[in-house]
Amino acid sequence: MNNYHNYFPVLLLLICSACSQDQVQKPIAEGEWEVTTRIEIAGMSIPPVKHRQCLTGEMMIPAQQANQDCEIIQQSVSGNTVSWKMRCSTHGMATGIDGSSTYTGDTMQGSMHMNAKHMKMVSHLTGRRLGPCS
Repeated sequence: MNNYHNYFPVLLLLICSACSQDQVQKPIAEGEWEVTTRIEIAGMSIPPVKHRQCLTGEMMIPAQQANQDCEIIQQSVSGNTVSWKMRCSTHGMATGIDGSSTYTGDTMQGSMHMNAKHMKMVSHLTGRRLGPCS
């Protein structure tokens, strides 16, 4: 009869050594990203807009919010997908934003759904990593 419990500490040590901090995969390749946003409002498509943004492990949301007061309410990471909820205010109008982006190496795809008082918008996001943040 084998005593498998005698081997448990060795197995545990092997498993834990494979989980070292150096081997943890980050969901995003940090650096300067060029993000293209294409907005749809009530079936109309607005020409795409590009912006550059430094994305890091602390700031993984690819959203340029110029002239807005925005607050991130919730952010979660599952594998290489980042999901978020934001609340923004522009000229006194509150906007709720739900979004997600999936990062694959040096590329990204995602979407944001925005609900303002009488308007709903969908933004389609694509991005590519350009290099280190400047």
